[in-house]
Amino acid sequence: MKIVVVNNYKEEEKAKQARHNLARCTGQPVEMLDYKTQNLRDAVISRSPDVAILTGSNFMLSKSDTKSVFKHEMEMIRDLDLPFLGICFGHQLIGAAHGTEIVDLGRSVRAFRDVKLVDDDPVFDGLPGVIRVSESHRQALAGVPSRFRLLAESSTSRIEAIAHETRPIYGLQFHPERSDEKNPHGRTIIQNFVRLVAKA
Repeated sequence: MKIVVVNNYKEEEKAKQARHNLARCTGQPVEMLDYKTQNLRDAVISRSPDVAILTGSNFMLSKSDTKSVFKHEMEMIRDLDLPFLGICFGHQLIGAAHGTEIVDLGRSVRAFRDVKLVDDDPVFDGLPGVIRVSESHRQALAGVPSRFRLLAESSTSRIEAIAHETRPIYGLQFHPERSDEKNPHGRTIIQNFVRLVAKA
């Protein structure tokens, strides 16, 4: 399976860490493109990926200037008929691309936290009703985008996971790629997502 990761981090070290973590969780190499790549949409298409993963970021999508920076990535999310997995900021990009506002929580959430699953979905196969995953954000979706389902919630974020009703597009407010041996649920989610795409 060919996996393209769109890096949304400003810091090179965070981009490298995301790439390493995603390769570890998927069990295969990933190719990374930067959010600043010229003609990002065409660059992604030229790789003929089976799936595109959108990373987190320190950018604040509630700011209009940030939205203009990521306008092309949001257009790509809307236009390309590809399986997408959006992580944290990538999840927010999926929401914004489909018309949902991003709100500031007024504080940062940074820790492993419990997230409650509220709808059945194969991306959560093999997991309990409450999962423990790594959170690192201070912004969140204001609502569930049109034609998406709410999959999970937590005490800090009402919208922790979403899935498109008909397309293989998932958004996760948390960081599944930052799983570890003590907290492996995130890795299971990524592996389930890759398996779903492979079956389709």
